[in-house]
Amino acid sequence: MNKAALSILTAIILFSLQGCGNRLWEDTKETTTDTFNYVFDTTPTARTYHDTASVPIIELNYRAADVLYSNVDNDELTIDSAVFVSPFTNQDDPGDKSVFGRAMAQQLADRLVQHGVHINEGTPNATDFTYASGVSASDYGKSTSLAGSSRVLPPRSAKLVGSYVIADRYVYMTARVIRLVDSTVVSAHTWTLPITDSVREMLPQLKAQDEGMVPTVKTSFND
Repeated sequence: MNKAALSILTAIILFSLQGCGNRLWEDTKETTTDTFNYVFDTTPTARTYHDTASVPIIELNYRAADVLYSNVDNDELTIDSAVFVSPFTNQDDPGDKSVFGRAMAQQLADRLVQHGVHINEGTPNATDFTYASGVSASDYGKSTSLAGSSRVLPPRSAKLVGSYVIADRYVYMTARVIRLVDSTVVSAHTWTLPITDSVREMLPQLKAQDEGMVPTVKTSFND
């Protein structure tokens, strides 16, 4: 084989090896990238403990108010009955004055207003706790309804009260509509609210817990 043919053959072999090397590098690069994306996923798949996703807290409270309203019988409270509202209280800490209790009570009250309930922001009068002269509890029962009578029974007042218990991931809510004249619970409902960032803003004790948390990762070593 002459020198010219040997040079051409050598060049062909080197060109072929370079092509294989490039393909090998591309395949390796693609595989490495896929592995990186699979193991170290560039888009985080884990969510933070305090989920920042929007949770319809108002909608959950509105549903609770709907249940309260649906459970109130027309013979218990009429459309003209005044309902007084008290801020919801913390069962574990009755002295808790955070905005959370007031905000939750207000949201339920607003929903009841949409149903036509007469929400009264004042305080009950002495007459709200007693029956009118000549009227008794039996007059409001279905069995003693005055069909065809022109007599109109005076409406009975009530109050909306509620409480909450703060747990690890949820706030357990309960609300009741109580008839004032005899302290009878005429409607009640219990539901849960997830502890989101907005809920934490209304509960300072939860924010204080976050600020005082101790890291779980060891940052120093003893000798």
